[in-house]
Amino acid sequence: MNFSEITLIAVLSIAHPLQAKPLLTSSEETYESVCIDYSDTAERLIDICSRALESNGATLADRLEMMDSLAWAHEGVGDDAKAQAVFEDIYALDPSAAQGLAGLAWMAYGREGYEVAADWFKKALAVAPEEDTLAGLGASLYELGEISLDETIGYLDAALAIDPEYAWAIRQKGWVLEEEGRYDDALSAFEEALTLNPDDFNALYGIGYVHTEDEGWDAALHALNRALQVDPDHPWALSRRSLALLYLDRPAQSLKDGKRVIALMPESSEGYVRVARAEAEMGRGADALSTLEEAVGVVGYDPYLIYWQARFLWNADRASEALDLLAKVFENQDQDYFDHSLLLRILLEQEQFEQARPAVDAALAEYPDAAFLMFYESLVLVGEGDYVAAETRFDEAMAADLPRSQLKRFLKSLVGAAQYVQAVQMRVRYSAMDE
Repeated sequence: MNFSEITLIAVLSIAHPLQAKPLLTSSEETYESVCIDYSDTAERLIDICSRALESNGATLADRLEMMDSLAWAHEGVGDDAKAQAVFEDIYALDPSAAQGLAGLAWMAYGREGYEVAADWFKKALAVAPEEDTLAGLGASLYELGEISLDETIGYLDAALAIDPEYAWAIRQKGWVLEEEGRYDDALSAFEEALTLNPDDFNALYGIGYVHTEDEGWDAALHALNRALQVDPDHPWALSRRSLALLYLDRPAQSLKDGKRVIALMPESSEGYVRVARAEAEMGRGADALSTLEEAVGVVGYDPYLIYWQARFLWNADRASEALDLLAKVFENQDQDYFDHSLLLRILLEQEQFEQARPAVDAALAEYPDAAFLMFYESLVLVGEGDYVAAETRFDEAMAADLPRSQLKRFLKSLVGAAQYVQAVQMRVRYSAMDE
């Protein structure tokens, strides 16, 4: 095998600390055998495989296997650029080598380049129909919106037919089911992965994540604590635990986890938002805003960060500033459901019904089945004086699973508009439904 000059220099110039034990621990081992078997830690395998590849006696097939191990070792220590370079060298050496095709596919998948990933996975499958490339193709096509949930599960099940213990495919079933809101089925998939390995961090994290989405905070905390026993410094697990602790009325502990997230991901808004939410819950609203202002200086423009800034400004009776911030997100077309919802809540509180009408129309164009957005439109209709249409829209929101507690708010809006008879009749009608 001939490395490209850049890759060869990169591999041979890696500085490693003195090893606590020799690279080979048995007289029966060789650098080549350990590298091909991937039977050591990623850090040590970088050294082992680099030395193995310095030998000129290996067959082409063995060199491809050793290069594959070296690439995944680089990926394992977080050096994706070097991993990508080695996979490219494999492809240059043998364009039909499954290791290079699959490796390039997975690197693209990790960068969320799903269209590129799908193309590489298809090429890899044409060479060798392996379980990982089959699962990767299905996952990529799902992310591209090109196949349905059932078709995605079909790809993953086909991969599991080849290898029933392929944990990635089992966990991926959990993630796509979670994405579709099928939380019980998602939990079952992650729990199945744990039967293969009780310390599977990704399965434990998946369980914790699903429980936070389903607001099962105690169960989420239990799963995330277990995940963090496996990987104590995983920033996303710490962030999710911070969220669970916040909803369990433990803001001081939530704050502590949030600060750890900042230390681990200083250029991300994630930790700053966790800290600010904990500070706000502790009654330190000014500190929360200061934390987010600090984050802006580090992160810059970030729609997630702006949402929470706007929300805390609104809570501090600074609605005009909150609206100005949200306007930036909408101008950049980065809005999501939560941005629409917050904008409407502020406009309705300010009784700015003229501005609320185009806002609610735009929101419902993106999320036509969202119960709360239907509810907000019913309040806009009250503000516009179209009371019959408002009642009809409220009924539609209730049919879409709007919480019954919002009936009181709607009736108050009718009373505020002097529609007393309609409010009483609605109260009687909904009371009769409960009998």
